[in-house]
Amino acid sequence: AGDRVHAYRVVRELGSGGMGSVFLAERADGQFRRQVALKVLRGFPTEEGKRRLRAERQVLAELDHPGIAKLLDGGETTDGQPFLVLEYVEGETLHAAVARQQLDLDARVTLVERIAEAVAHAHQRLVVHRDLKPSNVLVTRDGTPRLLDFGVARLLTEISDEQSTRVYTPGYASPEQLAGGRITTRTDVFALGVLLHELVTGTRLDGRPLEPPLPSVSDDLDLRA
Repeated sequence: AGDRVHAYRVVRELGSGGMGSVFLAERADGQFRRQVALKVLRGFPTEEGKRRLRAERQVLAELDHPGIAKLLDGGETTDGQPFLVLEYVEGETLHAAVARQQLDLDARVTLVERIAEAVAHAHQRLVVHRDLKPSNVLVTRDGTPRLLDFGVARLLTEISDEQSTRVYTPGYASPEQLAGGRITTRTDVFALGVLLHELVTGTRLDGRPLEPPLPSVSDDLDLRA
């Protein structure tokens, strides 16, 4: 807390994972007041990697959809580590929101439809998320699902072309991701199917229950059968 990254001052850590660390930050240059999510990516790019990073960041910054957290800024720390400045979204993760609000089948399907609309917007601009999962979907107070980390996995591949930079989450990754194959829009479609499966059945693909557990919608399914 208190460290400064360009025009932003770190407030606190929000989380960390395979893509890097995320911090709540705020503008520190006196221009205006705004809280943002500052994501410091893991890895250090080569000069060619830096060039590709800038190009990829520009593509992501042009995504403009109410269901996608917007990329606001980006650059490198003083020691050369890439960072992104993203819109800070306040909300609950997908499973937590469904569980707390006790959403019925129709409401759950509507959530997935709205998530799919945001994904389609990105796909039309040839951007693939690559790591769709419940923790990358926040549901705001008004019930709007917002997607985080759109295209960040792609940025990590721009840092290095090594296989080790491939980012995915077991349980949500498509078969071609697991096999190290070509990533396409089908990769995200597979993950959307997994999200829908979990919200409808309350279980993961391997049959394990979700955490937090979701209220059963089996009665709703029986009525539609």
